[in-house]
Amino acid sequence: MAGPDLSPSSVYRYPRYYAIGYQWNTAAECDFLEACVSSFLGSPDPVSRPRRLKAARIQGKPTARTVCRILDIGCGAGRHLLELARRGHQVTGFDLRPEMVAFVQGEASTLKLAVAVSVGDLRDVTVEGTFDVAVCLMDTFRFLLTNDEIVGHLRQVAQRLVLGGLYVTDFWIPMQWPQIGSEVYQWEQTEGKTTVRVFYLQHPDSIDPVSQTFEDELVFEVEEDGATRAIRGERTKTRLILPQEFRALVDASGVFELVGTFGEFDLDKPLKPSAATWRMVSVLKKT
Repeated sequence: MAGPDLSPSSVYRYPRYYAIGYQWNTAAECDFLEACVSSFLGSPDPVSRPRRLKAARIQGKPTARTVCRILDIGCGAGRHLLELARRGHQVTGFDLRPEMVAFVQGEASTLKLAVAVSVGDLRDVTVEGTFDVAVCLMDTFRFLLTNDEIVGHLRQVAQRLVLGGLYVTDFWIPMQWPQIGSEVYQWEQTEGKTTVRVFYLQHPDSIDPVSQTFEDELVFEVEEDGATRAIRGERTKTRLILPQEFRALVDASGVFELVGTFGEFDLDKPLKPSAATWRMVSVLKKT
């Protein structure tokens, strides 16, 4: 499907810095995905039934790990793909940016991990294969700007899942109504001698209340080799999706049921009005 570049930001041209800046919480998020498999995954078809591995601790609880075929939509620098492959899962991913794809391929080769990754667009999910689980994490879902794009995407993902398969996605939601389109977050991560400070900015002047879109931006401040440089990303249009609206769109797709909505990557922490959260984690099951 032809269309505007969903990720024009310059920061995506620096996958190593992106990987460093976003390396936090990867293990816990992959623990959550495995916990979802244990709790929600339907019975797989007998020909490709996922096999069991030795007992593992998922979210602090001992459980048997199920090895699944996992599709990562908008995989970025591959932090989930690589960790899930290390845990023994069969992983496939795609991303719009060729730089990200090349980086993941290089990391997988260095780590001797079996990872299939290619260039692809979440508006046109053409990747081959059948999967038990699909994921679309770190706000990537909000690049789908219209109701038609969202419903179409959900139907395409469902076509690539087994019956009872799971789709896990997470995206930003405002903590308070006055903050819609005007929140700012920052954090930093260090690997070796490189520190990456990440600034996530929303631009309130760009809010379109009719289309429920606004522009946000990523900025990297990198300290490396005794020097500091700033990489400022271009503004990118994204969609505001609220919890009840998302549920209605899932229902409208006719292919998924919403089996859980969480305020964190933790099955024991459902999304609540009192939760101080800026991410909504949703677990969908193919019907």
